[in-house]
Amino acid sequence: MKEKVFGTLGSCLQHTLLASTIFMTVFILVGIIGIKFSLNENIRDQQVLDRIEEAGNSLYKSIIEQETGQRGYHLTGDKTFFEPLAKGKEDFFHSIKVLIKHKEDYPDLSDEINELIDKGQYWQEKYNQPLVDLAMENKEPEIPFMQEGKKAMDEFRSSFIGFTQEIEQERSIVRETMKKRVNITLLSLVFIVIVTMVLNLYTNIKVLRRIIHPIINLSKCVKAYARHDFTKKIPVYSEKDELAELIRNVGIMRSELANSIRQLELKANIDGLTGLYNRQYFNEFLHKHWDHAKEHNFTISIILLDIDYFKKFNDTYGHLAGDECLKQISNYLIQLCNRKINIAARYGGEEFAMVLLQRNEKETLAIADEIRKEICCLKIPHKSSPIHKYVTVSVGVATIIPDKNLMPNDLILMADKALYRAKKNGRNQVQKYTGTGE
Repeated sequence: MKEKVFGTLGSCLQHTLLASTIFMTVFILVGIIGIKFSLNENIRDQQVLDRIEEAGNSLYKSIIEQETGQRGYHLTGDKTFFEPLAKGKEDFFHSIKVLIKHKEDYPDLSDEINELIDKGQYWQEKYNQPLVDLAMENKEPEIPFMQEGKKAMDEFRSSFIGFTQEIEQERSIVRETMKKRVNITLLSLVFIVIVTMVLNLYTNIKVLRRIIHPIINLSKCVKAYARHDFTKKIPVYSEKDELAELIRNVGIMRSELANSIRQLELKANIDGLTGLYNRQYFNEFLHKHWDHAKEHNFTISIILLDIDYFKKFNDTYGHLAGDECLKQISNYLIQLCNRKINIAARYGGEEFAMVLLQRNEKETLAIADEIRKEICCLKIPHKSSPIHKYVTVSVGVATIIPDKNLMPNDLILMADKALYRAKKNGRNQVQKYTGTGE
């Protein structure tokens, strides 16, 4: 029976292979468990940081809403400004509860959270409500009091900036911890593979000749994965043995690790509200394709569009409705990606940017005008717009073939000038960069 299973290796080969297999399998399983643990710990910590950051942003927005309501009422006496004031207070206290709750989940941020809450409460209690009371009594606040209130607000903003910076720092620490754990685990797996290879070499050179090549390739794959290079595929191995199991496990590990890192990178490149790419990724994409277009004499086009009278829209319907408006327009732009445009990004508050590769000016203008019409056809009500009952956009277009005298920012500036002319000429239209009279 031993001869049928192991050939000429005999009982010695059987014992050696059995020992090496057990040894290798145990460490592989430990490595996989270690990697999964590291990934789960990373995801958990990132989720906690997400909730803390979201609550911090909500607290900051609530203070701004209160400040807006207080200033609006002070300047106009219009009691409709009480609505954002009351909503801001309600959101403020809710955000405090959420922050206090999650502070226990992430003690390292306790000082920053406490400082943010204290600064916000101080401004609200010492200056916001007293200013509203003075306005209701038709009294003007004293200048020193106003200056102190401004200083308190500036301190709150500074505290919020420090809070967000600390969040990002903690994210970096979490990511680096995960990478270190994964790299140690992967290097340990490589070490075990090498040890197993040496043992089998002493046992039978013929066996080594059969398995050495896939093992070397697997080692290269593991090292590549440690560098986050997941383009290298796992080696092809047709045998049904422990090495095959190892390769399959590394393949699973590669897929899971690549997916987790891809999700983290995607999160860094995507605008949280709209689902479009953010401005940073837009700039990276443009610079990446600029040299290629210059080398091959291809055209690059940029479309910049801006929602007409968006501030009035927010003032009329509120910021939540404004966010929903941005989402509807973004969903439409996402549908165009890879069909008519190469990339769409949120470039500013209500400004969007698109890149089109190898499209001439006529094609780009046609696509831009189609976008303008389709956004209007979304029929998003805008009763405070002086030009249309629905939300409209103004569009600027620029198309060039890059050369040594131009930089990517020059193309953006051209499109921006065209957008400015579209606004100046009455909005709800498409204008191209002409290079004259801009």
